Amino acid sequence: MNLYFFGGSFDPPHIGHLSIIQSCVVESQQFVLIPAKQSPFKNQIPLASAHHRIRMLELLISKIDHPIIIDDWEINNPAPNYTYETIRHLQMDYPKRNLFMVIGGDQLTYFHKWKNYREIMDLVRIVAFNRDKNQYKSLDGMQISWLADFQVDISSTAIREKIIDGYLPGNDLTPEVLEYIQSNHLYSYTE
Repeated sequence: MNLYFFGGSFDPPHIGHLSIIQSCVVESQQFVLIPAKQSPFKNQIPLASAHHRIRMLELLISKIDHPIIIDDWEINNPAPNYTYETIRHLQMDYPKRNLFMVIGGDQLTYFHKWKNYREIMDLVRIVAFNRDKNQYKSLDGMQISWLADFQVDISSTAIREKIIDGYLPGNDLTPEVLEYIQSNHLYSYTE
């Protein structure tokens, strides 16, 4: 059984994330979203609380007819977390699954800096999507496949900046997530 997992801050989750999920669920028997407490490569902690980010993910995937799990193990883990630890967690919770890790192609540029990156390469197949239409080279020994024709280039950072500047990026968010941001006054949104 193929289990795909996709981690990220999801601060907020947007239609780019939705497009990635929709592309991957057709290949997977199970799909797991893993919101991160904080990326080891980012200095800034997510602006929205864990509760809000999980709720926005629920809204994002609400219309997808496929078993999708939002795993809160990382987001609730008190210690800093690394991908190889998440993979070990998934192996314990979902034994006998073929694990496929979904990542942005831009992350391949510094994948060799990830803690225990060789172990990660041994434990999972990598499914990459290309942001910014750049080409990234995989490391020797990396089992990688690319999402075909992925053309969405949306950034959660840019979305938050737009909201802070008073602009509602309706084209970048699903109506449900946009409404949730508005009604909960996330990212300094004011009416």
